[in-house]
Amino acid sequence: MKIKDNFWIGLLAGAASFGLFFLLLRLFSWGDSYRRAPYLLAFIPGIILFRMLLVKWKYDQTGRGILVVTVVGMLLVFFLFK
Repeated sequence: MKIKDNFWIGLLAGAASFGLFFLLLRLFSWGDSYRRAPYLLAFIPGIILFRMLLVKWKYDQTGRGILVVTVVGMLLVFFLFK
């Protein structure tokens, strides 16, 4: 099956990878000093997926969509959780 190179698919894939991994990380107990840890660790699959799509498979638009979700999400985490 051929995956279409589309910016919107990248946004959806980035949000889905973050959401699924975040739900998995919420199963573990985190201390008060590590409030941001599950949010920041949940971005790791998006970064790996971004690199694979952009470098290995040459899907530029999809990789850019994942990059947008990752960067905006990390900025939100840093500004909302002080």
